[in-house]
Amino acid sequence: MSKSIDKKVQSIIKQCESLSIDDIEKLSNYKKLQTNISRKSQGKFDIYLVLAIIFGLLSLITTGISQLGTEHFLHYAYDKIFSIDIYREECLAPKLEFLVDAFRPPTSCGICRNVDHIERISNISREEFEEKYAYTNHPVIITDAMKDWLATEKFNFKFFKRLYRTNSSALRAVEEHCQFFPYKNKHEFETLGDVFDMDVERAYMIDDDYQPWYVGWSNCDYSTAYLLRQYYSRPYFLPEQSESSKLDWIFMGTPGLGAHMHIDNVDLPSWQAQIRGRKQWTLRPVPECL
Repeated sequence: MSKSIDKKVQSIIKQCESLSIDDIEKLSNYKKLQTNISRKSQGKFDIYLVLAIIFGLLSLITTGISQLGTEHFLHYAYDKIFSIDIYREECLAPKLEFLVDAFRPPTSCGICRNVDHIERISNISREEFEEKYAYTNHPVIITDAMKDWLATEKFNFKFFKRLYRTNSSALRAVEEHCQFFPYKNKHEFETLGDVFDMDVERAYMIDDDYQPWYVGWSNCDYSTAYLLRQYYSRPYFLPEQSESSKLDWIFMGTPGLGAHMHIDNVDLPSWQAQIRGRKQWTLRPVPECL
C-alpha cells in the first residue's frame, strides 16, 4: 500500500517538474495562491505604515516639547485639538459623551412603549403624582408648578447679570468649580462672564438681525444657591421621600439655538421649570429602542 502511494507521489512530482511557467499560470489554484500572497503582503505593508505614522507623531510631539517646553506645548495642543484652555479647566481629559453613551448599560424599551402624547395636569396631590407619574419614566407637564414662585417675575438676563457681575463670588465660583456649557457659542463665550458682557440689545433680541445664543451652567456654590432659592422652591407635587439633587442648572438663550441631542444620566428624579418664554423639547428613545 505504501509503495503504491510513493509511486503516485513521485509521478505527481515529475509532472510538476515538467510544467512550464505558462502551464503553471493556467492552473485553477494559481490565482488563488497569488491573491493570498498579495493580501499577506498588503497586510504587512499596512502594519509598517501605521508604525511609521506612530513614530512620526511621536517625533513631532518630542520636537514640539523640546522647542516649546512641556507647559506651553500642552497649552497649544489642547487649545488646537479640544479648544480647551488648560489654565482655566480643572480636567485635562475632555469628557467624550459618545464613549459614555457607548458603555451605558442597556435600557428596557418598555419605558417608552405606547407613549404617544404628554399629559398636562394641575392641582395634583403628592400621593396621586407618586402613584401615576413619579417613577414611570414618562414625561408629564404640571401647569401650576410655579404658581407661588417669585422667579417668574424676577428672573431675566439683567437679574443674572447683576448676580454674576465681574469679580463677584458667584461668578468666580462658576468659573472655578461649576460646569458651563456654551454649546454652539463656544468660540465667543469661553466663560459665564463672557455671556454677561453681551450687549443688552442682543440679549433681548431688540435688533431684527440679532445673533442667537444659548448657554447653560450649574449652580454648585452654596451661598449663591441659597440666594436663588429665595425665588423658587421644591415643586409642591413631589413626594416627601423623593430625593432631589443639591445641584441646580440654569439655561437661557434666544430662539434659533439649543442643546444637542444627548442622554442625561441622572440618578434622582429630574424636573425642569420653564420660567419665561418658550422652549421646544425633543424626546427620543435611546438608540437600542429605535
